[in-house]
Amino acid sequence: MGKLTLFPKLIVAFMLVIAPLYGLGLLVNKRGETIVRDELARSMQSKVDFYVNALDAEKEHMVKLLQMNTLDKDLQHYALLNEVMSLGERAEAVRRIESNLDIVKSSSLFIKSVSAHILSLDRTLSTEYSITDHVAGDYEALRPAFAGQVSAAGMTIVDWRDRLFIGLGFPEPSFNRQPEFVLSIELDPDRFRGLLSGITDYDRSGALLYNPQRSWSLSQADGTPEHTALRDYLSRQYEAGKLAGMETVKEGGETYLVTYRYSDMLGFYLSVYVPYREVFGQIEFYRTFYWGLSLISSIIIVVYSYWLYRLIHKPLRKLIRSFRRVEDGNLDPAPLPSAQDEFHYLFRQYNTMVEKLKVLITQVYEQKIRAQRSELKQLQSQINPHFLYNTYFIMYRLARINDNESIARFSQFLGDYFRYITRSASADVPLEAELRHVRTYAEIQNIRFSNRIQVAIDPLPESCAKQRVPRLILQPILENAYKYGLENKRTDGKIALRIEQRADTVRIEVEDNGTLLTDETLRRLQDELAQHDPDVEQTGLLNVHRRIRLTFGARSGIRLSRGAMGGLCVELALEMTAAEPMPAAAFAAMKSREAT
Repeated sequence: MGKLTLFPKLIVAFMLVIAPLYGLGLLVNKRGETIVRDELARSMQSKVDFYVNALDAEKEHMVKLLQMNTLDKDLQHYALLNEVMSLGERAEAVRRIESNLDIVKSSSLFIKSVSAHILSLDRTLSTEYSITDHVAGDYEALRPAFAGQVSAAGMTIVDWRDRLFIGLGFPEPSFNRQPEFVLSIELDPDRFRGLLSGITDYDRSGALLYNPQRSWSLSQADGTPEHTALRDYLSRQYEAGKLAGMETVKEGGETYLVTYRYSDMLGFYLSVYVPYREVFGQIEFYRTFYWGLSLISSIIIVVYSYWLYRLIHKPLRKLIRSFRRVEDGNLDPAPLPSAQDEFHYLFRQYNTMVEKLKVLITQVYEQKIRAQRSELKQLQSQINPHFLYNTYFIMYRLARINDNESIARFSQFLGDYFRYITRSASADVPLEAELRHVRTYAEIQNIRFSNRIQVAIDPLPESCAKQRVPRLILQPILENAYKYGLENKRTDGKIALRIEQRADTVRIEVEDNGTLLTDETLRRLQDELAQHDPDVEQTGLLNVHRRIRLTFGARSGIRLSRGAMGGLCVELALEMTAAEPMPAAAFAAMKSREAT
């Protein structure tokens, strides 16, 4: 695709994608504004409800304490039976009464003081001062409520000279006479102001307690204005019977969002007000900002499309040319771009892929040669004159002594042995078949060496019995033990073969107790195993080691050490996980050897 066609298509594609998104964005913005309004309304109303309920609970708690203390025996006896009490009894009663008043005061942070006005004795006991010889002056705040009889108004909050009181008298109103004593609680306005200050944290916002019946209000403690318009609005709501809601109110040239609720128990409205622009001003700003952003985004789309075209088109064409070279059989790596971006990663992975292709070709080719060599070794074993000579000599010796049973067993072992090594249907066999062949080979050697070499083969774990392994990887190891470790040992020769599976790795150990192994020989064998030169003739242990690594990967193979019995210990590690690839450098050598 040429430059004149790709670039316009990129712009059109971006526009087709962006246009619906912008339309959806406008709809979401409008919907978000509505949701913000509704959520704010619910949040503010929930906050107002919470604080009203909390204040109602505080007042109910105070009223219950007053009711409990009107039934206090010490207070009743002191007020009604003072004349018949001794001086000590009166003093003790006063002490207990003052203690109870202190308990009431400490029960709430909103209580400033608690007083017991004993009208029958013209005395007052208070948490703020000692007993007086006359009724304290703050009783005037409650006198109208208890003139003549106890009224329900005595349970409401009374404001008097910028002070707040709650009072309860004794006896009950049914007695139709002035109470003997009145218990009063003076509330702390500063505590209420502190509570109102913590309701909202918007700039220029606040809260207001307002009594519409007496036009009395209490605002937060930060010097907020009088809120004339807000109080007038709440008075109108009270007259209209609206006890809760949300509305906008203008106050001092500012529009406020007002949430309010009336408390029957307190006789007050609790109102929270927030400047409208503090809440919704940002939404208006974002709407204007959104349209400006749309214009800028259109310009950016054009610039970005052209830059994207230049950024992608050139490396993409280079990558396509590289793949076409691979199709033609050229596996040379492509030069990496200088920019550290996704194309750099693609080119790097392309080069890795090319290297892996080379490795796979090398592995397949080398496996082919190894299979040919292995077949050649099998053919050589079939016609090994030394092995045939030994087997015929053993059979001759058995025939001379007329040991027909041994001849039969020996013939059967030979038949099983030659049938296994001449079978070439597949290059690999189950591990249990390979182990059976090793047992057969051990029986043949046992007859040959007249039982002077004992072979102990551990049972094969069931979990790895069906595991496929290359054919003839165990016999060369036992043959090596017989030939180089134990052939000259006249008595007590031992060979141990152990098999175990650990996770995904099958480990096979073949160990003998030969005495001919020197440290120098062991090091030489280990060095030979460590070499990776494919041109070195691979025989015996080295051939098995190479075949295992080709089949199971570079972390598999043979490890040599001195065993616990003193002889050579050969450990085969067959790792069933994915094998590591061979170095690609071997490929050229293999091709050269093939040509030779």
